[in-house]
Amino acid sequence: MDGGDDQRDGAEPSPVESTERLLLHRPAETDLDELFALYSDPRLAEGDPLLLHPSRAHTRAVLDRRREQWARDGLSSWVVRERSPRGGPGLIGVGGCSLLAGTAWNVAFTLHPDHWGKGYAQEIATAGIDRARLLRPELPITAVVAEQNRRSHRAVERLGLERAWTGPDAHSPDPTARVVLYADRPLSAEQIGLLTT
Repeated sequence: MDGGDDQRDGAEPSPVESTERLLLHRPAETDLDELFALYSDPRLAEGDPLLLHPSRAHTRAVLDRRREQWARDGLSSWVVRERSPRGGPGLIGVGGCSLLAGTAWNVAFTLHPDHWGKGYAQEIATAGIDRARLLRPELPITAVVAEQNRRSHRAVERLGLERAWTGPDAHSPDPTARVVLYADRPLSAEQIGLLTT
């Protein structure tokens, strides 16, 4: 994993990190259109209906939050592009680690459906975990996954995270929706409460 500069004179951001196949950029205002296109793809709802963004305003709020997390915590989700794009330099997804409830580094990733099944989620998550452990190694690594999202469960389990809790999804309007909390170590009841509410 190579480091890079954040941004140069308002030009397109240079990679914050890179992996064997991917360029990982901090989110920028110029990413808004591509992020909305990603998050409005109805195929995302197959795994987790809450991933869909109903409007550009919703995507803008998420983009602003991610940029604030980068400024405050030194880490959040990256905008992900292929190093050697076959179809152009377009965005293929977002992901990494962000500080959740001040108590854990939470791994998350959303890939464009055209890029599912290529191992990119593992690559993004591993880069995020590596960076998180450099910044605050005392914090657990976690992932919160919609119970129905089998693809994400497999990716998270390949990272070596283990199921720590299963219960209602506090963020879903669907009262039957459930999530699974994964972690790289045992969590206290207080931590579980903070991470799942």
